[in-house]
Amino acid sequence: MQKKRFNIFFGIISVLFLVIFCKLFYIQMIQGGKYSGISNNKRIRTVDIDTLRGTIYDRNGSVLAVDKHSFELTVMYEKLFDTNSCFKQNILPRVSEVKKLALNHNLCEECHIDKEMWVEKIAGLLEISYIDVFNKAAKVVKRVENIKRAVEMRNKREIRVREETIPHSVVSHVPWEKVAKFEVEMLNLPGIQIETNPVRWYPQGDMSSHVIGYVGKMGEKEIQNYNFKKKWFDDLKKSGESESEFFTQKSISMDALIGKTGIEKIYNSRLMGIPGERFEEVTLDTMRVNKLILERPSTPGNNIFLTIDSRIQGIAEKALEGKKGSVIVMDPWNGEIVAMASFPRYNPNTLNKNYTALSKNPLKPFLNRPIQSVLPPGSTFKIITAIAALEENKIDKNSHFPCYGSLKVGNIRFRCHTRQGHGLLNVEEAIQYSCNIFFYETAKILGGELLRKWAENFGLGNTTDIGLTYEKKGNFPKSTSFSQTINLSIGQGSMLVTPIQIVRMIATIANGGWYTKPHILQKISDYNGNILVNNKYELTEKIDISERTMDIIKHSLRKVVTSGTAKKTGLKELQVAGKTGTTQTANPDENHAWFVGYAPFENPKYCFVVVVEHTKGHGAAVAGPIVWEILTQSESSL
Repeated sequence: MQKKRFNIFFGIISVLFLVIFCKLFYIQMIQGGKYSGISNNKRIRTVDIDTLRGTIYDRNGSVLAVDKHSFELTVMYEKLFDTNSCFKQNILPRVSEVKKLALNHNLCEECHIDKEMWVEKIAGLLEISYIDVFNKAAKVVKRVENIKRAVEMRNKREIRVREETIPHSVVSHVPWEKVAKFEVEMLNLPGIQIETNPVRWYPQGDMSSHVIGYVGKMGEKEIQNYNFKKKWFDDLKKSGESESEFFTQKSISMDALIGKTGIEKIYNSRLMGIPGERFEEVTLDTMRVNKLILERPSTPGNNIFLTIDSRIQGIAEKALEGKKGSVIVMDPWNGEIVAMASFPRYNPNTLNKNYTALSKNPLKPFLNRPIQSVLPPGSTFKIITAIAALEENKIDKNSHFPCYGSLKVGNIRFRCHTRQGHGLLNVEEAIQYSCNIFFYETAKILGGELLRKWAENFGLGNTTDIGLTYEKKGNFPKSTSFSQTINLSIGQGSMLVTPIQIVRMIATIANGGWYTKPHILQKISDYNGNILVNNKYELTEKIDISERTMDIIKHSLRKVVTSGTAKKTGLKELQVAGKTGTTQTANPDENHAWFVGYAPFENPKYCFVVVVEHTKGHGAAVAGPIVWEILTQSESSL
């Protein structure tokens, strides 16, 4: 009985085994080709999810830079490279001959899809140049290969980078009407699709362009520079990942926008955010998504708030229009830059179209003149000469020197700007009328070492660390001869400063001797509005200047406007204190015209500097009207 039960059980097991075996045989041998085809036609791909770059605002919340969406046509890299042997054999070694290849594409039968290249189809549908599309595809292939080589050189082994498995943009800013036209034909264009991608938009156009900067795609040097990429990814790197894993797996698309200059560059890591990832199953022949496997959402970048007041910035830029130069308006009590204008300017919205012409423009529209123009300060430096002489007890309020229009030192004759001279003057009158001879005489007893000491006390010849790219240092000679010291006393010779250094100098006078740090960042917030950085500065360092000296300098600067070199500017009624300056250039018919000051005199709210480069007029006549226009139009704010 027991044996019979065992035989029945064994028979059932054998039948089941036979059924399973037959099923497997049927699946593997009879329908194996079918399922193999299905399997081989499926792939899990990783798609980057673009993140929104953070928004840049002015101090009042006006938008200066923001991301908006644009339609872009993307093509899978394998279609650019692997699917077409023509691309593999010809584009990489012969990028310079793309045009020739494109014109003779019929010679390569295997490059065709239904006897027609995908490039040709796209060009026809979107009504754009065939050659342009082909060239863009070739550039993408070249850039991916450069990335691959850079990674492999660093890691000493062959690595497949993510750029080889993702779609790449070949046509940007596709109009909506053409998007609709393309959607109808998408089934006939596998591996090619329309995507929405963020683009940077500057709603104020060219306003504050030198401060804000601009964004662009990685250049060849950036692609090949591993240290750049490593630094770029530091904020995104997860603990525990190896260097090679991080570089290959977390690589941001080479089409990502990065800051090139200005605030966009300085705070690039803050603004960029963290891209997301989407894992999806796709059909290879059509590249259609079958199902979503996993998605990690992106994190938008931080928002940047600047100290710039767009209203005053606009007034300053309009007042400077057509004149090569700079305007800076700053709060002397905390160093906040309210306006920073540079002319000529550029519009970052149209930069891609105009970059070559702008870069070749002799007027240098990319030069951020407030922090990059290095110029002799001219008579604005007489403020420092006077302070140095007073504080070192070389002169006092009652010291007088005669001015007869010129002064001979050795074999060199130094002249005043008035041939008849000013007569006998004290230091207040010398500043008031900007008498060169008085300061020549002062320099003779002061010496170059003490002059340099006080120039350095006020930060001249050193960067302000304002927080913008490519700030220039300027120059103050380390050693000076007697004749050099004479020239330096009136801001001529080999001394070079930037406008931002001069406005910092006048701010120290306006606030009573406190050393101010100019800055342009107000605060940083995350995308939810939470404050991450609150950039408030307090006056903590005071230059050791007596109240007696400070009082002499302040009243002298007021007299410049009421009855001195700036009396015809109309600034007397606006309670301005200031100093004019005119410096020589290599061209005897041209000068640099300066005006530096603060207002109101009794309780300064803002200090300013205006400099117009290579002009035929002098400080009061050229820079003075610009100051007047800014102050009168900004009166409600000032």
